[in-house]
Amino acid sequence: MSQLQKAISRIQRREGPRFIGFGAASREQPRALLAGALASDAAGVTAAIEGGADFVVVHAGTAASAAAVIKAAAGKDRCLGALVDKLDDAGAQALKDAGADFAVSSLEGTAAAAMDSDRLGHVITAHAGMEDNTLRALGPLGLDAIYVELTGQLMSVADQLHLVRLASFSGNPLLVTVDAAAAVADLRVLRDSGAAGVVAPAGTSKAAMEALIASLKAVPAPKKGRREGGDIALVPAAPARRDEEHEHEEEDDD
Repeated sequence: MSQLQKAISRIQRREGPRFIGFGAASREQPRALLAGALASDAAGVTAAIEGGADFVVVHAGTAASAAAVIKAAAGKDRCLGALVDKLDDAGAQALKDAGADFAVSSLEGTAAAAMDSDRLGHVITAHAGMEDNTLRALGPLGLDAIYVELTGQLMSVADQLHLVRLASFSGNPLLVTVDAAAAVADLRVLRDSGAAGVVAPAGTSKAAMEALIASLKAVPAPKKGRREGGDIALVPAAPARRDEEHEHEEEDDD
């Protein structure tokens, strides 16, 4: 299991206050979502990590270029991944050797041999136009998450439903790109739509990363009875036809 997948599992098991004796133990407010960032070089990785990012996605074009950045920035307790246009078996191995924890790539640009969960975690890029059957087929692949690029800052209900569909049909949590200055209300919507983490743009400063994390901590916990992101399920409505027919049969008997 990749470090990213472990972090997603922890964030989805958001706990309430811990009680010691008769009182609640004080502790830091948990983040509603994982905080990630894109980076194009080692300096960007360092700024994100120092700002408190849970993970960093290196976007440097090819797997070889990303591996070079990761090798320069890799270190203990740093969860680093790579966003690449194409990923073959050799590229996946190069990323692993450099210290990468996961790779982000498209379905079309990823060689089947490159996907080995014992070597790297895998995140597939997705968009609203993906067919339902394709999303359902992603389930058995053992993905860590689905990567979604949002355009614009204001989400409509239609945008939210696209996210819910991606998470529900694929059975995977989402990693969604956001502006570092995203509002608490928008972050709550993402959490409730199936997101497990957000990804700030490349060039995000340490201060901006800290501000994003503060906003994530300000997101209120899900209301009791509400399913948290990553546990969304589509439940078909119970058919009413049979009940109606049964009622008509009882009327005929009378």
